[in-house]
Amino acid sequence: MKKLTRILVPVDGSTASEEAVRLASTLAALSGATVDVLHVSYFDSETDALEATWLPESVAAPTGPVAQALFDHARELMDAGVQAKYHRRTGTPADVILSFAEEHDVDFIIMGSRRMDALHAALLGSVSKAVLDGAACPVTLVKEQSS
Repeated sequence: MKKLTRILVPVDGSTASEEAVRLASTLAALSGATVDVLHVSYFDSETDALEATWLPESVAAPTGPVAQALFDHARELMDAGVQAKYHRRTGTPADVILSFAEEHDVDFIIMGSRRMDALHAALLGSVSKAVLDGAACPVTLVKEQSS
């Protein structure tokens, strides 16, 4: 078995992604692997060429502050001594996650999986399913707990 050196954890602020960070941290503490924490947003205000954006602020707001808050929270969840790197990207989440994993020679992906009803899954697709199907490395999905 290949030595575990890099673990990728995409974060989106969901409780499932928080649990994924905790699991990645535990595995990294045991193996000495580095954790790459990645936040991907579909849009950023910088991606809109017009001064007055056509996208609502909730979608196209600068992602820097959102990503920073997610990264700060991930740091709080990490075990002491775990080496982590934090990355922000813009694009289609599944595509960006898969590209990042390939470019950085990631050994393992751990990510949260949101529960979607059939309609939302059909319309929006499932990022976790696309990553699971497309990744060249092992993927563990952490399911969001139902309330």
